[in-house]
Amino acid sequence: MHVSGIDHINVLTDNLDRTAQFYERLMGLTRTENPAITTGFKGAWMRDSHGNAIVHLVWKDPQMDRYEGYDPGESTNAVHHVAFRCTGFDETVARLEDMGVEYRVNDLQHMGLRQIFVADPNAVNLELNFSEV
Repeated sequence: MHVSGIDHINVLTDNLDRTAQFYERLMGLTRTENPAITTGFKGAWMRDSHGNAIVHLVWKDPQMDRYEGYDPGESTNAVHHVAFRCTGFDETVARLEDMGVEYRVNDLQHMGLRQIFVADPNAVNLELNFSEV
C-alpha cells in the first residue's frame, strides 16, 4: 500500500451552518451537499479549490442514535489534531483576527515553516502549516 496524504477528515457537529461557515471563512473551502443526504445523512462536504472534499461535516441529529456516545465539542481524546498544508500565512492571521478566533503561532522559520494552531467550533484542533517562509 502507498499513502500519499490525507483524503478527508470527518467532523461531527450539532451546528452545521456555523461549522461550514467557519471552514468557508477561514480556509476558503466551498460548501456542497453531502452525497449521502439521500440515505439520511445531513451534512456538507467542504471542498478545496480543486473540488476535493477534504472536510466532511456530519450533523448529529438529536432524533437519531447514529452517533450515540459522540458529542461535538467534547475532547476527542487520542485524536489530537488534523494538519493541513497551506499558503498565505499573513492573510490567514488577518482572517483569524477579523473572525475574532483565538489562535497560536509557532514560528519555525529557521526550519522553513510557520504554523497556526486553531480549534474549529466543535473543538477539533487544526494545525495549519505554511512552508512559504
